Amino acid sequence: MLSHKSFPASAHPWSGSIWAHTGCTGAGAQLHCATDDCSGRLQCSELGGAVPATLAWVNLHHGNDQTSYGVSVVDDFNVGLSVTPHEGRGNYPILACRKNLTETCPGELQLRSPAGSILACKSGCEAFRIDEL
Repeated sequence: MLSHKSFPASAHPWSGSIWAHTGCTGAGAQLHCATDDCSGRLQCSELGGAVPATLAWVNLHHGNDQTSYGVSVVDDFNVGLSVTPHEGRGNYPILACRKNLTETCPGELQLRSPAGSILACKSGCEAFRIDEL
């Protein structure tokens, strides 16, 4: 399923991350997601979501040209994701990891649904609970 979500930029300096939730059911305090679960919340606040989740990060510094953004799969992957700036000044590229990395995820790193489908690919550190990887 392809979808998109637009977020208006803050008028003030802002830094934050956006995680891709998948397989969500319920609403409000009863929201539960198969990936990036946030303890019943859609917005994780400063706590962050539970891995595995693809991550977009944004740093907005209005008044100068130091705005930065990116897509990270360093910790885990659950969906392809891109950051597409629009309606801004300057030449900002689209940054993405759009490929479905779960297709090539080794079995020991896979997060599977109760039905057996692959939901996400964990990092080695997350899957084995060790820092060496």
